Amino acid sequence: MRTRYAIAALALCACGASSAFAQDADVPTIERMRMGPMVAGTYNMHDGAFNTYDGILECAVFDKANSLQWLAGYLFDIPLSSSVGLSPRLYYWKANGEFVTPNPNQVRVAIDEQTVVPLQTEHRLETSLDYIGLDVLARWSFASPLYLAIGPTVGLATRAAYEQEETIVSPSGITFANGESARKIIAGNFDEQGTLSTRRELRIAATAALGVDIPLSPRVIVSPEVGFAYGFTNVLTSFDWKVNMVRAGVALTYALGDESRDTTIIAAAAPDVQAPTPVLAFDVQGRRADGTTQPYAEIVLVEEVVSDLIPLLPYVFFDAKSSDLAARYRGISSDLVSTFSEEQLTDSTIGVYHDLLNIIGSRLTRYSDATITIQGCREPLDDVGSSDALSSARASTVKEYLTGIWNIAPSRIRVTARVLPEEASNRAIEDGREENRRAEISSNDPRVVAPISRRFTTRSIDPVAVAIMPAIQHGESIASWDLGLVADNATPMYTTRGQGAPNAAMLWNLDRDAVGRAFENRPGGRINASLEAVTTDGQRLGAQRTVPVRRIVSSRRLNGQEVRDSIIERYSLIFFDFDTPRVSDFNTQVIGTIQQRMKTSSSVTVTGLTDRIGDEAHNAELARKRAQSVANAIRSRIVPERMGTVGAGENLIYDNELPEGRMYNRTVIVEIATPSEL
Repeated sequence: MRTRYAIAALALCACGASSAFAQDADVPTIERMRMGPMVAGTYNMHDGAFNTYDGILECAVFDKANSLQWLAGYLFDIPLSSSVGLSPRLYYWKANGEFVTPNPNQVRVAIDEQTVVPLQTEHRLETSLDYIGLDVLARWSFASPLYLAIGPTVGLATRAAYEQEETIVSPSGITFANGESARKIIAGNFDEQGTLSTRRELRIAATAALGVDIPLSPRVIVSPEVGFAYGFTNVLTSFDWKVNMVRAGVALTYALGDESRDTTIIAAAAPDVQAPTPVLAFDVQGRRADGTTQPYAEIVLVEEVVSDLIPLLPYVFFDAKSSDLAARYRGISSDLVSTFSEEQLTDSTIGVYHDLLNIIGSRLTRYSDATITIQGCREPLDDVGSSDALSSARASTVKEYLTGIWNIAPSRIRVTARVLPEEASNRAIEDGREENRRAEISSNDPRVVAPISRRFTTRSIDPVAVAIMPAIQHGESIASWDLGLVADNATPMYTTRGQGAPNAAMLWNLDRDAVGRAFENRPGGRINASLEAVTTDGQRLGAQRTVPVRRIVSSRRLNGQEVRDSIIERYSLIFFDFDTPRVSDFNTQVIGTIQQRMKTSSSVTVTGLTDRIGDEAHNAELARKRAQSVANAIRSRIVPERMGTVGAGENLIYDNELPEGRMYNRTVIVEIATPSEL
């Protein structure tokens, strides 16, 4: 239909043009060489079968798409005779397309407790294809002023990028994890998608065009034209994907050469030569930590979340016959107590334990009504020749640190002494006797000896810097310039300015924390880069680019395995009764916290461990039973999506040469993996 309308319009133009030629004897002949700009609207027809690829999975398969775009360029008409000539054209063509395809993989979702329906989604792919094209056409004026042009076309793809999203079609009211009915799946350049090896192909096509020449003056001719280009080659080497094009546009040409004129010489003033207008443009590249360069810039921010609940072992261990604090217990000076904070404890579990006395001192300062009891103990087989005075001295050492460093009132600390602890370790072996040489801390306020809650985030970013590469033409008249990068939520990210033309590359070193704050609680977005310049005569110029940002949230399991798009919360339970899987009252608070933090969408792993004391097979079975007991206690309130138990036995995760390491090895670790809500 569009083609018939275009041909009819050309016929009317031809009639008008014939009349114009008949009425104007000064019209330039067709034998003159002509040149001028051209512009056209294009109807792009994408055909083939191709897919996008995120480095791991095939995202979708697309086949057909049509879109309206444009091209602009320059043409030459070179006459070879009165009716035949050459018509080369050089132009820039936007060959974008928008593909839509239904998702063949349907899953079933619950819209309420009793209804499960299929989830229908569709994939939408917006492609950005930019070509520099060259038509070399033979031109035939078969019925002047009508002409026909036909010949080959070659095109160089300067850009082949895409952005893909998935949209829920039905049922209504269902959203993805981002709370919306659409989510972005992937974006980037086709030749940079994952591990797929592909590249842009040189476009080879055949072009035919029908047009009419309409003179506006003896030298200026306007030429409406319609045409069709059929592509023989694919867009990319890895896919059977071609683009054909119907175009309708106009060219404005100027006829060169001499014509009959008055040769009388007339003195004329010298022409006013003006400096060309500057052309402002720039490119964006990524610089990685290893010094390599990305030909494009996509910022990937990886946030690793650590969430632990560490039980506080309220024991201070001593060397044989000694009441001195071991050097491994971390001490501070009294003038630094105001700066101590549990939130700053990012060390290992044993490292946190070695701040035990500072943690107790900080909590006694916070809870002014709390009191503690310190009970000193000794091991008669190791502390040979000692008496209860050694037990008292050990308790007093702990008290003196709290009163002297933390300024805790002595009346709030009660000191007692006994020989062996009430729950003594195995005295027949050296490890057990070492554990009996200790001072035990208890409190009337459970908050004083409550577990340590830690949650912090470490960020990494790639690339580590973004390079702004100016490409300025005729920059001699530029007086000043400004460069600004702003996140899509209006957060300023980077600014710089200068005088004259910005010829040198500008490097923005990325601050991973600043980028993290700008894109917090969302899967990513864009950073808009804007380069503006002012010429010496006050003219303002501008150019813009966008830098995509992708945010990934991850956590690590106990075994070091990285889990993406989920948060791992880790809880440790200690103080199981000797040689029994029963969950002790000491762990009741931790079990309650675990139940409160779980969701039905959570995946839970319960791992039981023991120390090196005893038979290895027996320890493995005991660890399994303890893990199962904890799992049963958790299920009493909420049943997660998936729960597994592991009896790791003597899989030592802490230093068994230390008594506190062995105590912490007698543990059950609960890991809750909950999908993150970006």
